Amino acid sequence: MPQGFTVATNQRVFNDDGIQIAEFDVEVRGKVGSTDIAWLIECRDRPADGPAPGSWIEQLVGRRTRFGFNKVTAVSTTGFATGASQFASLQGIELREVRALSPDAFDWLQIRSLRQITRMVSLVHANLRPYGDSQVVLPALSKHLTEHSGDAAILRSAKTGEITTAAAAFNGAVAHVGTLFDSLQPNGPSKSVELHVEYSGDDDYFVVDTGIGEVRIAAIQFFGILHIEERLVPLVEVSDYSQISSSSSISQVVSFAPQDLAGMRFSMELHRIQETGLTHVLMRKLKNEP
Repeated sequence: MPQGFTVATNQRVFNDDGIQIAEFDVEVRGKVGSTDIAWLIECRDRPADGPAPGSWIEQLVGRRTRFGFNKVTAVSTTGFATGASQFASLQGIELREVRALSPDAFDWLQIRSLRQITRMVSLVHANLRPYGDSQVVLPALSKHLTEHSGDAAILRSAKTGEITTAAAAFNGAVAHVGTLFDSLQPNGPSKSVELHVEYSGDDDYFVVDTGIGEVRIAAIQFFGILHIEERLVPLVEVSDYSQISSSSSISQVVSFAPQDLAGMRFSMELHRIQETGLTHVLMRKLKNEP
């Protein structure tokens, strides 16, 4: 969209009594010169109901009038009934369609799956060595550790103030070394590692807040397991988004199966825009399944 335009999705509209009277799928607003532009895009995905009927177009005509839209576009995944197309043409409702296709329909698509390679780091045990008089701080540190579970966030960065876990500190240490995964093969045997990390910098170290105050950590001895996991992520959707009136394609979309990344679920999509010939790569964050 041109600069200054906004795009909102699933906008609900309420009357003066707080009762919802409408919900707009996609609402585009902006200005062209001194004229306010309001564009409504409504989407219908009901495979079991067949082509979108004329009654839906009638509803959209009513919405255009009631809510003051300059332009209304109807998008369907099942096409439009003959009566719906004729009525939309008379009323100036633009029609678009999303059609599922075979991957072979896109000559630019050369892949059928993605390779997802995940470097897995698991902490088994960690020994924390305090800085200073061990006869004073060691009992306090030991008492604090016994009162907290092994995955508790007890390490506070003296540099940033961020509180983290020993597992996260181990991840950082593995990443800092950088070569510990070099001998591993995807989906092959795991490797046990032992890392001794000194925190001797003036401000780059951890402290633990104990009963006697903060205890600086001089070093941590990590024991852990490294593994590389590889899996193929298949295509799950190939579709074409086109304009009904001219049968011209607007964009071609390819979606891959969801992937788990950093504790969140994403789906990678490729959007090839026909007008520009550019392919945009999108990582869409999905809601986690219950």
